Amino acid sequence: MRTIVCLAILVCTPSGAYAQCTVRPFGGVNFGAEHGFIDLDDAAGRVQPTFGGAVGWESAGVVGLEVELATSPRFLKGDSGLIDSGRVDTYFANASWRFRSAAARYQPFVAGGIGSARVTLDDVLDAFTSTSNLIAANAGAGVIVAAAPRLRLVGDVRYIRSQYSDTGRSGFDEVHVAWWRASAGVLFRF
Repeated sequence: MRTIVCLAILVCTPSGAYAQCTVRPFGGVNFGAEHGFIDLDDAAGRVQPTFGGAVGWESAGVVGLEVELATSPRFLKGDSGLIDSGRVDTYFANASWRFRSAAARYQPFVAGGIGSARVTLDDVLDAFTSTSNLIAANAGAGVIVAAAPRLRLVGDVRYIRSQYSDTGRSGFDEVHVAWWRASAGVLFRF
């Protein structure tokens, strides 16, 4: 109970007009996926869940920086049962530019970053099992809505794409991943 009261006080107290540290958990869906991996479950193009979080810093003006971790545990997995694990984990360093100051109630923004996508494919026969680490980038836009002095609601859409890499056991051509991600979450300012 004490923790809930402390969190409520922290979220509801006014924040000053200075740089803030932020924490942003989020959830959403991936759609329009394409990849160069063997698609035993016909998962390309399906809507798949994703979730993650980011820790960052935002200025009192319009600039924000963050480190983001996200996972899509069913990215290459469908319903056939041929794939035990077909996940994509992404790690990004992002920068954002808000079109209004941090004090505004609504803040449209654009964001982008660079990092890596770790693709893990594990099939039941162990014929195509592999792990690929690919350099990746993301770009998108969204909106931040002030809900309380230290609490914001965030929604965005991003396009994520990796580099092409040599084929291992898991693909016929050069392997890569690309998809759209729509997500929503909360942004805590400290």
